[in-house]
Amino acid sequence: MLTTIEGIYEDGQIILKENPTINQRVKVFVMFTDEEVNDKENYATIAKKNIKEKLRGAWKNASLADKEEIKTYFDNIRNEWERDI
Repeated sequence: MLTTIEGIYEDGQIILKENPTINQRVKVFVMFTDEEVNDKENYATIAKKNIKEKLRGAWKNASLADKEEIKTYFDNIRNEWERDI
């Protein structure tokens, strides 16, 4: 079975317009066209939505210690991001 999903390639990443409905590990083929894409905002919104859907409930069953470690990790990233250079 072949499934085709449109997307774009930008900055080393492939952003799909929709999530595939495949639930197992499968081989994929990536094809590039010469067509340039001008609707970057639309694809950025789609990418953010896909990430949110994938992460929803990801830490639901994490232990309290794991949750604290994750919080510390993101706090460190935030502090590094906001520090003066």
